[in-house]
Amino acid sequence: MKKKLIIIVVIIFAGFTSCKKFLTEENLSGITAENYYTNAAGYESLINSCYASLRGIYSPNPNLFEWGTDITTRGEIELVSGQANEVPAIQLNEYRSLTADNVPIDTFFTVAYRGIQRCNTAVNRAEGIPDLAENIKNRRLAEVRFLRAYFYYLLVENFGNVPIVQEEISSPVTHFAPNSEQEVYDFMIAELNVALPNLEANPASTEPGRATQGAARHLLALLYLTRGYKSFGEAADFERAAQLAEELIGSSYYALIPTFAEVFQPGNELNREIIFAVQYGAQPGYNGNGQNILFGWRYWREKGFDEVTGLRDYNRRISNFMPTQFLYTLYNTTKDSRYDATFLSRFYATKTDGAIQAGDLRYYFPYPDQPFTIADSIALKASNPNVEIIRLDKWKQAFNNVGGLEKFPMINKFYDPNAGLPYNNEFAYASTKDVFLFRLAETYLLAAEAYFKLGQLDKAAEKLNAIRQRAAKPGQNMNINAADVSIDFILDEKAREQAGEYKRWLDLKRTQRLARAFEYNILTKMANPGGLVDKYYLRPIPQSVIDRDTEGYPQNPGY
Repeated sequence: MKKKLIIIVVIIFAGFTSCKKFLTEENLSGITAENYYTNAAGYESLINSCYASLRGIYSPNPNLFEWGTDITTRGEIELVSGQANEVPAIQLNEYRSLTADNVPIDTFFTVAYRGIQRCNTAVNRAEGIPDLAENIKNRRLAEVRFLRAYFYYLLVENFGNVPIVQEEISSPVTHFAPNSEQEVYDFMIAELNVALPNLEANPASTEPGRATQGAARHLLALLYLTRGYKSFGEAADFERAAQLAEELIGSSYYALIPTFAEVFQPGNELNREIIFAVQYGAQPGYNGNGQNILFGWRYWREKGFDEVTGLRDYNRRISNFMPTQFLYTLYNTTKDSRYDATFLSRFYATKTDGAIQAGDLRYYFPYPDQPFTIADSIALKASNPNVEIIRLDKWKQAFNNVGGLEKFPMINKFYDPNAGLPYNNEFAYASTKDVFLFRLAETYLLAAEAYFKLGQLDKAAEKLNAIRQRAAKPGQNMNINAADVSIDFILDEKAREQAGEYKRWLDLKRTQRLARAFEYNILTKMANPGGLVDKYYLRPIPQSVIDRDTEGYPQNPGY
């Protein structure tokens, strides 16, 4: 088999800690695979490092999943400090100037292959651990095969043809040849089918956070669904996706919990809706994730607030990811409970500041789809003299002549009352909450999409209605009919259900609806008056990869 990867690999496995016991790793200096991964305890630490690799994808700043979509744009971003550091955000959000030296793209590519290399080491070392029980070995191998397949899914969807690397690399390799997308999909599906029977079926029977049969079924459903859209897709792909999703939905191990808000309730990360998550926690010395920070604006710069007094009520916030106006308009706020559970529309002063008293209503964002008259405004200000009322037409950027205020209802479903871990200057007060990768509501949405592609609109509507019934306010009916189902309706439903959950770019890529970003994302549209260019469905191969390859690594078309 030809050698395949992209970078000269030097892997350091030590140095990670975790919020959950099963991911705890020893921080040892001077260790190597040869002198440490020689017994069961060392091997478990290796497995845990494979899981920990996911944190590098989602922390601190998972840009590739959010910027440049129809529901998320860039706000008042300062990646480190100063205007020059906005370039990576502009490139990913506005596309037109995207180049191969984009730092987030380079980082993402490197971190994903670093995770793959850890998984490769775990596969390679398993047979040489004398005190590792056979059943445990088979289960751990299944877990890392699942993780490796997930890393490859992220890579192949972002970059297209990428090298399949299964070897443990312990010395520099300077040339790798990319495999075709079809080969990568065949590999991922084969890996998951091998792993599935050896994974734990009941998530309650293993430590929280481990890959289970449910996680493998969800990922397999996603892979079949995604492959079904491609030129090399197989006739039965959508049927397989629907079947796997139905198996998971029908499982006694998972269930939609009663309300949407409960899914994200602090302290409820282990609820029955969660199929697989990247784990975090409040252990000393570990940096959390920025999901609670990135989808907001710097309220603490305004009168009546500061970072210290506002931390508990609102978390520290910055505007890396800003909802588009389009996202807000997707909700029927009279009927849909998800609007209030997703967004924060009222901000109260957290300290006395001149005439402003702690507890005063300072900012109010009226529902975008309901009347808010001049009389309503006068009445609100009469009882809240320090309030600033900001309407939908101003929920947009204040730069590039767009005309907004950069104040908007924040995505607040990731709020973490326990946040406060030092991360770095940008991500101070990072979240201790898990990042949910797969949850059962998404499984329903995948099933709906598969049924739509099969032409079974009644079944698609049934799956969508299960999500919509859970979302409906008491006494309200949000059910739809088969005739209402379209791919754009499904994407709208996914937006309402999964805003901010690091799925959107991949959803638009899979469904070939990236043009929605060029219609509904103001900055993307302004930068591309000619609309979508097909090359944007792939990212450029990082320039560092091309520069390090001694035999010439191909760049994606158009870059």
